[in-house]
Amino acid sequence: MSLFLSSRLVALIALAMCVTLPGCYDAKALIDARREVAIRAKLVEVDLGAYRVTLPKPFTELERAEVNFHAFGQIAHRDLQKAKKTLDEVAPDLRHRLLLAVRQMRMSEIADPSLDLLRTSIAEAVNEMVEGDPVKSVGFYSFTFSNY
Repeated sequence: MSLFLSSRLVALIALAMCVTLPGCYDAKALIDARREVAIRAKLVEVDLGAYRVTLPKPFTELERAEVNFHAFGQIAHRDLQKAKKTLDEVAPDLRHRLLLAVRQMRMSEIADPSLDLLRTSIAEAVNEMVEGDPVKSVGFYSFTFSNY
C-alpha cells in the first residue's frame, strides 16, 4: 500500500509542476530578443569616412604611431534616411569627434586585434550626434596601424 501511496504522491507532484511551470518565462524578453534578431537581419552599411590619425606620444618615447581606417556603421534600414540626413548635416562635427576619440586611445588599445574599444568609441561618437542611437555596430572597409 505504501508503494501505491508514494507513486501516487510522485504523480501528484509531477502534475502540479506541469501545471505551474509552463508559465515560467519572460514574454517581453523573448519578444525583445526576437526583435533584435530581426533588426540585425535588416542592417545596412553607412559610410562614416576615411581617417588618417597620427597618435600623440609622450615626450619620453621615441616611437610614434599612425592609424589609417575607413569606417562604416550598420544602421537599421528603417532608420536609414533619417540617419543619413543627420550625418550629412553634422559631418564636420562628427569627423572632429571621431578624430578626438581615436587620439585619446592608447597604442595598446588600438593594437588590439578585435578593435572592440575603437568600434565602441566610434559607435558612441556617432550615436551622440544622431537621435535614436541608430548605429548598431561599426566595421572597417580598411584598417592599418603603423608603429614606427
